[in-house]
Amino acid sequence: MGIKEQIESILLLGGDETKIKDLSKFFSVSIEKIFEILEELKRDRFHTGINLEINEEIVYLITNPKCGEVINMYFKQEAKPKKLSNAALETLSIIAYRQPVTKSEIEAVRGVSTDRVMQTLEERKFVRICGKKASIGKPNLYEITDKFLGYLGVLSVEELPRYEEMKEKLNGTDENK
Repeated sequence: MGIKEQIESILLLGGDETKIKDLSKFFSVSIEKIFEILEELKRDRFHTGINLEINEEIVYLITNPKCGEVINMYFKQEAKPKKLSNAALETLSIIAYRQPVTKSEIEAVRGVSTDRVMQTLEERKFVRICGKKASIGKPNLYEITDKFLGYLGVLSVEELPRYEEMKEKLNGTDENK
């Protein structure tokens, strides 16, 4: 069995926090080589029910967003998935439509602090840090994850309603009152 299959097995049992540097150290392979293997594994798994999510320093398995609807239907039988608060949905919307975006940019749109909301969204793996903004203080840039898209039952950001179209519809609705 090759290193790729061995890494896949480790990821299955490793849960949410398998560190890429730990894989590199364990297999005595450079981090660059581990990233190559992970990218190959991600491509291999793309059309399966389980996908790979690589987030700078960690890697983990997630359900394929294409399965979001059936997963939600199946688990509604036992317990409804934990709903997101209005603040979380609002924050996720800002990130989805403006990504990559800094926390201060999100707060400027919302008009309130997003510390707790962002912490919750990161814990639930709905958002991730995707880089640093080249500005004073080099703040983190955030983007939504495939896990969030799966929660919504869509495959990509392109499937989300167009912001301008929704704004026009909402404004049209307001005018009809």
